[in-house]
Amino acid sequence: MEYRIVDLAWDYPGRITDWSKARNHFLDELKPGEWILWKAQDEELTLGLVKYLAGLNPSYPYYAIRRINLVHGKYQEWANPDFQPMLVSNRVRYVGRVHEHLVPRKPYGIIDYPVIHCQNGPRPYYSGWKQTPAYRPVHAVKKMVEVLRGR
Repeated sequence: MEYRIVDLAWDYPGRITDWSKARNHFLDELKPGEWILWKAQDEELTLGLVKYLAGLNPSYPYYAIRRINLVHGKYQEWANPDFQPMLVSNRVRYVGRVHEHLVPRKPYGIIDYPVIHCQNGPRPYYSGWKQTPAYRPVHAVKKMVEVLRGR
C-alpha cells in the first residue's frame, strides 16, 4: 500500500483557519491509489502498525486506527479506547471548519494496531480559537446567566 504521512502543523502551507480546507488540500494532491496517514507531532506509529500497513490491501474509503492516549506518559482510562480516522483516501472529504469530520461516514475499516498519542504539556499547534470571547471563562459564565434568565 502506498501512503504518505502528513502532519498538518508542519506540512500545511500557512495558518490553519479552516481544518476541513487544510485536510482536503492534501486529499486533492493524492495520486490514484495513494493514501494519507495523518500523524501529529505528539503521536508515534508502532512497528506493528507500520508492518500491517505495508501489507494492507485497502477496501474501504478510510480507516479508523486505534489510538492509545497517554497524558504525561500515563494511561488515562477516561481517554481510552479511541479510534480516529487517520488513514484516508481521496474517496472522502472533510466538512466543518473547526470540528471537521469525514463524509461519507460509512463504510470504513478499523485497524487495531495502535498509534501512541502522548500529550506532554501544550499542544504542538495552537490556532488561537480558544481565545475568542465565547471561550473565555468570564464571558461563558455571563452567557450562562443570560440563558438561565431567558434573555
